[in-house]
This record gives sequence, C-alpha cells and structure tokens, in this order.
Amino acid sequence: MEPLPSACESTPARTPQTIVWFRVYAAVMTGLYALCVLAAPLVFLAGTRRMGEEGLLLKIQAGVLLLMGLVFALAFALALVLPRKPWSWIYGLVLICLGMTSCCLLPAVIPLLIYWLKPEVKNWFNPGASL
Repeated sequence: MEPLPSACESTPARTPQTIVWFRVYAAVMTGLYALCVLAAPLVFLAGTRRMGEEGLLLKIQAGVLLLMGLVFALAFALALVLPRKPWSWIYGLVLICLGMTSCCLLPAVIPLLIYWLKPEVKNWFNPGASL
C-alpha cells in the first residue's frame, strides 16, 4: 500500500500576502517608468524648440529619461513573471532596495522590505526545500 500524502504535500503552498504586495509594487513601478518613457519625446520636442545650451540640456535629459525609463520599466516588469526560484527572491530584494532611493517610496518599501525578509517569503521562493 502507498502511504497517504501528508497535509503539506496535498495542498499547494499558499502565496504569502507579501508576494501580492510586491507584485503591486512592481506593477506600479513598471507603470511609472513607462510614463517616463512616454514623457521623453515631449521633453525632446521641448528641447528642439529652444536654442543653445538650454535646448541641448533638454535633449540630453530626454535621452536619460528614455534610457532609464526603459531599463527600469523592463526590470520591474520582469519581476512580475519570474519563476519561484531562490534567485528571484534576491532579484525582488534588489528592486525593493532600489525603491528605497526615493523618499516618496519609503513608507511603502520599508514595510515591504521587513516582510520580504521573513522566512515564510524566502521559503515560498524555494518550494523544493524542507521547512
């Protein structure tokens, strides 16, 4: 006879609430950086209408806005589709820490970081490991 599965084996691991909030954070940040990408052409156009140093400065700012917006929008969007692997937990930790560079985001990312470091969340990213 085969042994009966234990309660842990028969039910899938429940997604911690922290993961849900991290996904909300990643989606909002993806949207904000996508807005930066959309704003870059407007800044560039403003630079073409200005002469001299001011116009050049606006064009450079548009390029930086476009590049940074693309990089970070892709980085945060990638977090929404990553597999449940231990390295994905580290990737999420890096994205949370990036959010700590903005004082506007601190009220959201500090609690997210505190809960992200809990063992339940780490274990969720390593489903094959024993608890």
